[in-house]
Amino acid sequence: MPPSPPVTASLFFTCMADALYPNVAMAAATVLERFGVTVRVPPAQTCCGQPAFNSGHRKEARKMAAGFLRAFDGEGYIVTPSGSCAVMVKEMYPVLFRNEPRMLDLACAVGERVYELSQFLVDVLGVTDPKSAFKGKVTLHDSCHLLRGLGVREQPRTLLRAIPGVELVEMEQSDRCCGFGGVFSVKNPLVSCAMVDKKIERILATGAQYVASGDLGCLMNIGGAVSRSGYPVKPIHLAEILAGPPADGNAP
Repeated sequence: MPPSPPVTASLFFTCMADALYPNVAMAAATVLERFGVTVRVPPAQTCCGQPAFNSGHRKEARKMAAGFLRAFDGEGYIVTPSGSCAVMVKEMYPVLFRNEPRMLDLACAVGERVYELSQFLVDVLGVTDPKSAFKGKVTLHDSCHLLRGLGVREQPRTLLRAIPGVELVEMEQSDRCCGFGGVFSVKNPLVSCAMVDKKIERILATGAQYVASGDLGCLMNIGGAVSRSGYPVKPIHLAEILAGPPADGNAP
């Protein structure tokens, strides 16, 4: 059963949203507040350490992770508009601190409180109707970390299908990687470009006006290829669609 209000959640907005897409962080806060969540924003939060971890720099990643754990130590849910960063905290922090019992306990305790946005709305709050309005034909890209790391597939679809004006059209192989993979796209640019080109072929085949995702890295990668080629499709974060104006003009 959904928890009784009031619910408090700390917004883990990620460094990508902080530096490049603050509108996504604001949209996530808007959606949470629409459903009565008291949103806190720990000011000391920084990068979760994923770029360093993925590059093999474990010492630097542990330093970033320790800072994150200090910033979010306490009580209440931790919600992020990023499947990738959620997986980093929940799955990789225990790896980083496996030989440090005190930090391992803290990492596990904090990790249990972390949820990706659509996962939190559907699985914790029991939301089946985001009470928003949006107009357009939308296809959904399943990011690797969100789908394979967290097992989140149906939650964003449940929300999108409930929005008046949204026509959700599935692309073939929506779960195939877009080729971003953080440093993968930097170290293997030719392979990465081939992968995103294939992804865009599948997106365009749907005739969708928008391609949505729960990870900004994927959207940045897809968006870069789209902008270079002038394809008629707009990348958009799921939170931005969910944060559309209330369908009935009133917040629930």
